[in-house]
Amino acid sequence: MAERMADKVARITKDPRYIRNICTSAHIHHGKCISGNTRLIVSNGSIKTAEEIFTEVASSGNIFDQTEEHIIFTPKKNIALFSLNKESGKLEQKNIQYVWKLKGGNTIKTSLRNGFEIETTPEHKYIVYRDGFEEIPANELILGDRVVCARKLQVNGKKKLKEDILRRLSQDNFYVKLSPSFAETMKEKILSYGIKNIKLSLKSKSFYHGAWQGRYFLADILECGKVLKVKEELLYDNIEAIYYRTGKQRGQNASPMKLPQDFKEFFYLAGLFVGDGSGKKFIVGKESLAKRVEEICNRLGFETKIRSYSGKTPEQHTNFTLEMIFHVLFAYPLRKKSHNVKISEFVWQSDNQYIAKLLQGYFDTDGCVEKSRRGITISSASTQMINDLHLLLLRFGCIAIKEKDNTLTVSGNSALNFMKEIGFEHEEKLLKLHSLAAKVKGNIVCDKVQVGNQVMLLKNATIKNLAAELAFIEITKLESGYEEVVYDFTIPKNHNFIAEGMVIHNTAFTDNLLAASGHMASKNAGDLEEGMATWQHLDEQERLMTVDAANVSMVHEFNGHEFLINLIDTPGHVDFGGNVTRAMRAIDGTVVLICAVEGIMPQTETVVKQALRERVKPVLFINKVDRLVKELKLSPEKIQERFIKLIGEFNQLVEDIAEPEFKEAWKVSIKEGSVAFGSARENWALSFPYMQKKNVSFKDILTIYEMDEEKRKAWVWDNASLHEVILDMCIKHHPDPIFAQKYRIPRIWKGELDSSFGQDLITCNPDGKLAFVITRIVVDPKSGKDISAGRLFSGTLRPGTQVYLNNAKETQRIQNLYIYNGIKPELLESIPAGNVCAISGIIGYAGETITLEPEQPFEALKHIFEPVITKAIEVKHMADLPKLVEVLRKVSREDPSIQIEINEETGENLMSGMGELHLEIIENRIVSEKGVQVKTSAPIVVYRESILKKSGEFEGKSPNKHNKLYFVVEPLDDEIYAAIKSGEISEGRVRKKDTAVAAKLISLGVDTKEAKSYVDVFKGNVLIDNTRGIVYINEIMGLVMDGFEDVMKKGHLAAEPGVKMKVRLMDCSLHEDAIHRGPSQMLPAVREGMRAAIADAKPVILEPLQVMQIDAPVEYMGEVSKLVQNKRGQLLSMDQEGVSLVVKAILPVAEMIGWASDLRSGTAGRGSSFIIDQKFDKVPESLQPKVIAQIRQRKGLSEGQ
Repeated sequence: MAERMADKVARITKDPRYIRNICTSAHIHHGKCISGNTRLIVSNGSIKTAEEIFTEVASSGNIFDQTEEHIIFTPKKNIALFSLNKESGKLEQKNIQYVWKLKGGNTIKTSLRNGFEIETTPEHKYIVYRDGFEEIPANELILGDRVVCARKLQVNGKKKLKEDILRRLSQDNFYVKLSPSFAETMKEKILSYGIKNIKLSLKSKSFYHGAWQGRYFLADILECGKVLKVKEELLYDNIEAIYYRTGKQRGQNASPMKLPQDFKEFFYLAGLFVGDGSGKKFIVGKESLAKRVEEICNRLGFETKIRSYSGKTPEQHTNFTLEMIFHVLFAYPLRKKSHNVKISEFVWQSDNQYIAKLLQGYFDTDGCVEKSRRGITISSASTQMINDLHLLLLRFGCIAIKEKDNTLTVSGNSALNFMKEIGFEHEEKLLKLHSLAAKVKGNIVCDKVQVGNQVMLLKNATIKNLAAELAFIEITKLESGYEEVVYDFTIPKNHNFIAEGMVIHNTAFTDNLLAASGHMASKNAGDLEEGMATWQHLDEQERLMTVDAANVSMVHEFNGHEFLINLIDTPGHVDFGGNVTRAMRAIDGTVVLICAVEGIMPQTETVVKQALRERVKPVLFINKVDRLVKELKLSPEKIQERFIKLIGEFNQLVEDIAEPEFKEAWKVSIKEGSVAFGSARENWALSFPYMQKKNVSFKDILTIYEMDEEKRKAWVWDNASLHEVILDMCIKHHPDPIFAQKYRIPRIWKGELDSSFGQDLITCNPDGKLAFVITRIVVDPKSGKDISAGRLFSGTLRPGTQVYLNNAKETQRIQNLYIYNGIKPELLESIPAGNVCAISGIIGYAGETITLEPEQPFEALKHIFEPVITKAIEVKHMADLPKLVEVLRKVSREDPSIQIEINEETGENLMSGMGELHLEIIENRIVSEKGVQVKTSAPIVVYRESILKKSGEFEGKSPNKHNKLYFVVEPLDDEIYAAIKSGEISEGRVRKKDTAVAAKLISLGVDTKEAKSYVDVFKGNVLIDNTRGIVYINEIMGLVMDGFEDVMKKGHLAAEPGVKMKVRLMDCSLHEDAIHRGPSQMLPAVREGMRAAIADAKPVILEPLQVMQIDAPVEYMGEVSKLVQNKRGQLLSMDQEGVSLVVKAILPVAEMIGWASDLRSGTAGRGSSFIIDQKFDKVPESLQPKVIAQIRQRKGLSEGQ
């Protein structure tokens, strides 16, 4: 029996030297998405756009994951799409596992020779036939490639047609008359049950009179049947007549008719009207068809009338009730039919035998058999009808060609299938069809495939067994575009789905490197995503929801020892949700991924900066080397030159950012093996030591791309296995927890290192005092309980342990303890220090320090960027206020980078985030998770207050006049402020024994005496105690710091937070009796003195600025420059790289509302941007009064507040 993961963990973690806690850090976009208007055929036959499917799932499903870039839901009920099994070559129905909505970007529109079109992101893979199925990204497709398409789809059409017809007709104003005996039975049942006990549309009196006559409003009799448990099929069979009424009160009744019993002929009649109908009239172009209309209408209980007019085609008049039934069931247009006709939802969901008759009627009227095109053709003034038919015909094995003149042509093998499954009833056309079929050999567009260097008909090729369900259509056009939002669907096992008739690859649920790590755990050779699929059995999905899916644990053998690898996947973009920052607290090493072509991106610099600030050691993986081979076609020598350049740039980045003791030690080296290179997407990697071990050279990299797919996979698994190279590198070059905590603890914990607790932390002591830091919280949507993932720095965790939350200052109890087997959580009985794990039963915030008794908490988790946009949010219905408050509190626990201010009295609450999209995601979450309807204000920019000069000395006097304090305020030095922002100087109240702050200040040039006088560092401001010989100073200093922090929270000008201020307490006189210098006396004195000093120091408003990188085609240089200037922005640099333009500019956030839309408009949808850095700077002098007035008015501040 295989050893459980929990048992392996218990065995390996006895020695922390065999643990590695790592994360991936990369600028990786999801890159596998389709546009929102892309059409997909659902297994029940419905046609839905990608956006419609996502919206349907989001309305009832559970949120699986969300970031600033995407949101993922798991469906509550099954939705199946068509998918290709590449092993069997058959099309299957597969349930959607996850639906994605993602931030968009550049796209590629792919057009096929038969008229199929789809727009995807550049990295979205297509299934292409190149001597076998291959997955090719859109940006690597070439004209002439043959995309695998569906030829025939087996749909599960609705079998209960009678019930469906009644339900659909009941949505409109139809009345029915029941057969006499059944009407009497129903009347007795209704009266016995009680009319008032049935929810009716009509008034009880009107309903009662109708019941005595056996006449009912259709919606009401269906409701009666539901209440009285009368089957809808029985109702249908006992409806003697149906008629349409033009109004409920004073309307007129149309002529009655019978409900159809022969559904094939009814669908055929509808097809005739779709082709040659006009209102309730059928245009008699062919007498044989007029005769069929008459026969069918007679069986429906009414007669038709032929009316002839001079110079006009005769008209056959039917019945207004029939017209309205066609309108409801078949979307038959009441006006401008020829331009508005389409395939209705009722038809899409019907069985093929009935749809075939609808199509037969339509082709009998509008279709032709054309010798010139050697096929069956049909034209329409309605573009939607042609597009609908294009997909509908796939249900009959007919892959049609869409011509430029809005015509569809069915030829070759598809013509044979048309004759077999649809055909004509019109005799002349039927004869022509048989004549055409006798000459069919195959269509050059839809019935050919490339085998080697030859293009041959499918029936002659070795893959003719695939021809029944698949076609291989040539690409004729590739165009660039842009989509603001894109969508994707995760399909287990097959990992593809049919969209717009084409086989499109889907995504796994995390990036490809993480998929490779899943592959490591399962050792499933072959498919990256198959490795992940082995973890996610459907019966485990609900359990998976309760634990952070970004955490992965696996066991890897290296040099004869088993190692436990705890991997946290972090988003590669600048993560406004703060996931990167929080992940860095839990791990000791990171694998930094950079693109071999694009090099080090600004986002990579941000992630590396976060890692080094937490003293997390990096190693380097140069990804997408396949692009150097396939796109740039570099030689082995040029590839090596490229690597050397990238490594040099990365090491320079480390030298620029790292602390002195790590500048050299943490540089990477290809010879030492701290650099690997390869392709995460194609599941291979190499490093210098591994190449020596396997006797592989750079030339072999080129060779593998000359192999077919199966040989390449086999060679890669044996000689360049991604999981083995990466994990070997991590084990060798990343520290174990014992070694890492020696230098990490002094950085991230500011307690007394010589204390017993401090020593337990430094030594990673499993027998020491408990210390667990929460880094990520997931709220189980079913139970509402928190699952807290994090790092155990000291002690041993056990379920049932009573613990203390140091920030919340309360005691709670751990319920369960989890470790990850791959991504699946497994319960543990205990786990020692040095591990990444998860606990339940605790309600805390990310960043919380959990111990057995009160201790000095770990440093707060600091994010690279601060919230700069605020929205007021309130409920539409006050009854929902408690729900809103609850979900806002959960949001603030899960994502500390969102700042929430709750006002339970007024019902208005404030959310602050990194940008518009960040807040939109939170809004969406409130609606989708809790069903709370909310309204939000327009975005509000978050400002800061600061000063420009040194103030005079100002007095603050206590209300009892017995205490006086004297303050001076001056601007904080740039170097000190930068050190605070970078984390080199920790925020918080400075303890006397803490020499680190003073040492750093002295290194920045601060006088030794003054450096030791710093007592509080708060949100980019400092408080200095310059007093000498004051007897009771230590007793009141805590209150002075409280007052200082209050003043910094709300500034003098507009109650915005203060920043970059140095406040000095110069002197004070205090009452000798402690009762006269309590909080009620000291706090007003502190506030009064500080505010007076700030008012004298020329206070100003600072606005947030963001440094943006803007990418656009070079021809839009003028438009980009103009846009930046119009936004009060400043161009920092403008570089041309081939046909691309890279602009760096600094812009005020206040001018960036709607920035993304403006940029797309100015660049015809081809421009994109992302944030590189953020800072606050003075609002221009001319705008200061206006901005201050606007803020004060918004806050309702009166004069003097």
